Amino acid sequence: MSTESIGIQEDDIRELNQAAFNEGNLDVIDEGYTEDMVMHNVPLGVDYEGREAFKEWVKSFREAYPDFHVEIEDVVIGDEKVVTQYVATGTHEGPLPGLDIEPTNKTVTFQGVTVHRMVDGKATEAWWYYDQLGVLTQLGVIPEAPPELD
Repeated sequence: MSTESIGIQEDDIRELNQAAFNEGNLDVIDEGYTEDMVMHNVPLGVDYEGREAFKEWVKSFREAYPDFHVEIEDVVIGDEKVVTQYVATGTHEGPLPGLDIEPTNKTVTFQGVTVHRMVDGKATEAWWYYDQLGVLTQLGVIPEAPPELD
């Protein structure tokens, strides 16, 4: 099946990511996600049901990390799914969505993968997998593992 069958191209994905996550333009989410979409935040075990709930999550994430930046490293387009692999960075300056952690003003860098189920060029469901343990360690909330003893 060609990429036209799900109605989205790699350039579309990169542009939507740039506008929504890097620039904070939440209106573009309407172009890429269905109204009744569900976003599964796998590390937190939380589901955001509906496009408006997803927009609120993106907004609160950008409030936590005002300089948030995502760089998509790879895009895989399949018959019904689009997978992106990315690296994200940001300085923790506000409350983290889903966690009760005061701002640390520390900069974090983490990797993640997102799987989107697509219908007619829009995501109906998304699974967000990212290195939450690495983020919490970089923020100093979880101590780094001690070095192994020889």
